[in-house]
Amino acid sequence: MKDLRLSSVPVAVGSTSFLVLLLTVILAQQQVTSISALFFYIQDYFVACAMMALLLLAIVWRPALRLPDRLPTSPQIAGAAIVLAGLLWLGTYVVMLNYPLTRDEHMVVFDMAIYRAGRLAQPMDAAWAGYFKALVPTFLLDVPDNRLLVSAYLPMNAAARALFSLVADPALLNPVLTALGLLLIYHLARRLFPDSAGAVWTVLLGYILSTQILVNAMTSYAMAGHLFLNLLWLSLFLDGRRAAHAGAMVVGLVAVGYHQVIFHPLFAAPFILGLALDRRWRAFLAYVAAYAAAGLFWISYPQFVTSLSGITAANGSVAGAGGFLQDRVIPLLLQRDPFTLQKTLFNLLRTLTWAPLFLGPLLVLALPSIRNRQGIAAPLASGVAMTLVAMVILLPSQGHGWGYRYLHPVMGNLLLLAGYGYRQAAIAHRASADRLVATLGGATAVLLIPFLLWSTHRFVEPYVRLTALISRQPSDFVIVDTSPPSTAIDQVRNAATLANRPLVFSSRHLSIAQIAELCRRGAVSLVGRDAFAATGFVRRNPDEAGGQKMVPGLTADCLIGAR
Repeated sequence: MKDLRLSSVPVAVGSTSFLVLLLTVILAQQQVTSISALFFYIQDYFVACAMMALLLLAIVWRPALRLPDRLPTSPQIAGAAIVLAGLLWLGTYVVMLNYPLTRDEHMVVFDMAIYRAGRLAQPMDAAWAGYFKALVPTFLLDVPDNRLLVSAYLPMNAAARALFSLVADPALLNPVLTALGLLLIYHLARRLFPDSAGAVWTVLLGYILSTQILVNAMTSYAMAGHLFLNLLWLSLFLDGRRAAHAGAMVVGLVAVGYHQVIFHPLFAAPFILGLALDRRWRAFLAYVAAYAAAGLFWISYPQFVTSLSGITAANGSVAGAGGFLQDRVIPLLLQRDPFTLQKTLFNLLRTLTWAPLFLGPLLVLALPSIRNRQGIAAPLASGVAMTLVAMVILLPSQGHGWGYRYLHPVMGNLLLLAGYGYRQAAIAHRASADRLVATLGGATAVLLIPFLLWSTHRFVEPYVRLTALISRQPSDFVIVDTSPPSTAIDQVRNAATLANRPLVFSSRHLSIAQIAELCRRGAVSLVGRDAFAATGFVRRNPDEAGGQKMVPGLTADCLIGAR
């Protein structure tokens, strides 16, 4: 009887609506003190209100809608994947303006150019040795004497993009990976739900109606690659043959080094631990050895890069596993964010608002399957839970992000769990389960996805205008006002070779003597808050200093105002 009550569609829809209401009421009391709060007020609040209305409507409105009994053929699903890749590629330019909005995204482009030149890192031009922090303010690998320029991220995302750029537009990479992910999740859904066409359709619709999956595929973020690699790994793991397990270990090696070490192991760990629970000791030990080797290799990778460049790393972020723990893990554990709970709630709501409307109710309906360990429901849920807990502890703030991108690697888990939820509900009352997916899926496609795409485009536009303004300055050098409360630090962008003109500098990381030296070397433009306001990048605050006032002590004839 307990499973039957949990399989009630109205109960699942009502509980999801109540959760959205609770999160919205709590978060609406918060001031705009973080990027998470800003996204809440310009996107998530409106979507959450629409969600509550649509979820409640789904309880009382009961149209006679059914999911197809026949699954798409292999040519049809392949055709859908091709169309999806094309639409996402188009969206990269139309919606996201092919613009790497954040420093994370820009560093992918930064590293890609280094790898295409046949290097693992770019030697620092000695003429600019004292300016390294002003030229690349954040996410730069900590190298002794700052003799190399390369990001602190692991290389596989940028390397894949560099390799792909040899044959096609690099902006097409994430759309292609997302399209391949559609094929993989279709294969997985058919394997897991051979007796339920509706569950397979639910998973497919969830994938193509996830605004988070769609928009992240239009960026250079590593998250589309993480999702693809995790789906590929799971397909190979479930295959069970020795060659497939070997392939999964190779995929794991790539996935661990794709962006950050932590994401893929959190996904894979529950499945690998399941081997031990099933007493499949040989396979379990093989995976443990493979992942131990992969982890050690990627943690030591920065030291490998500096050693090849003839630099001895005694300490810092390139000092192997000890340096990794000392400089990257331990500070995250000890330096607790006082707003952890607030940011976590923002992230949870953003997970729901960027997902198909039916995902939340179906996850509630999947609880009996998780509890009863049906199929792989339990390890799928464990991967989500472990990732969420790790991010709350290590990095509660995602910064910019479309949806909650730290959960993106396990979006496949959530969608497959939705398949379990559909199947559970369909056992009790298939018509209700079909109606839930069809009506809420349609509402997602017609109402929520267009709004989120539009609002995302509107958010990106001022950043593009500001970067364009910086790039067209008629000077050798541009100093961007990055002094607090300026948020323009990510607009300080240069090529790794520092051959671009104008070179762009962060005012926050320049001394007056260094600015005077720039003036002796060439013409200098200032891009300050007057220019920010002109491009719509920020609302002008009368109390903030304009561009001319941020660098006191310079003579006026040294400076060129932004044009």
